[in-house]
Amino acid sequence: MATNQETLEAIEQYLKESYTQSETSHVPKKNDLTFENTIKKIKHAKVFYIDMRKSRKILTDATDFWSVKIHKAFLQAVIHCVETRGGHIRSFNGDGILGFFIKDIDNYPASRAVRAAMDIKGFVKKINKILVENNKNKIDFGTGIAQGVINVAKSGKAGDDQTKQDLVWIGIPLYVAVELSELGESPKNIWISDKVFNAVIKEKDPLNTLKHNGEWIWFYTNKTLNNGSQKVHHTNWYLNP
Repeated sequence: MATNQETLEAIEQYLKESYTQSETSHVPKKNDLTFENTIKKIKHAKVFYIDMRKSRKILTDATDFWSVKIHKAFLQAVIHCVETRGGHIRSFNGDGILGFFIKDIDNYPASRAVRAAMDIKGFVKKINKILVENNKNKIDFGTGIAQGVINVAKSGKAGDDQTKQDLVWIGIPLYVAVELSELGESPKNIWISDKVFNAVIKEKDPLNTLKHNGEWIWFYTNKTLNNGSQKVHHTNWYLNP
């Protein structure tokens, strides 16, 4: 184990070193990057973040292993819906899940990200039906979707122990997606940035996520986020599995 002095020297070295950056056309996995001073840049990422609302109360109130069951059911629904729509899950933080959509399978990543969010809400409604039948609290969640440049690097402790290393995802769109997810709660579970909304319009809405029977299903408002006041959009809409 390193001494305090050795760790301080390593930290100082990290802060002095230069990094090289290169663009990537895919969403990296942990083994795709080395611990060297390299950064991968995803130029037009759609950042998808979803988090369970008031999960501590729901999970601590549950008995007979229901806390585990609820957590697994929620994660399974999210992973299925994101991957079905061509998204890439890359990070778990408790009951928060981070994913990305890019132009790797088609030219409609924004539409696929929004459709995945609507699919998830449909699954959560099915989960909640089962919970109510078993006298358990319903779960709630918030989804935030933003877009822009994301940088990714491998961080942690140098060496061969992969359990002490992970990918770090850095960029304003990530912070915006997390903030938007914090706005979400039933029935307004899904929030997207104005850039994502306009991207779906530009993609000509191939998955029918903007209107129903010719009527808009999205509402906009201005919210003050960490990077200033922004026009954002939310919907109550969902699609049954």
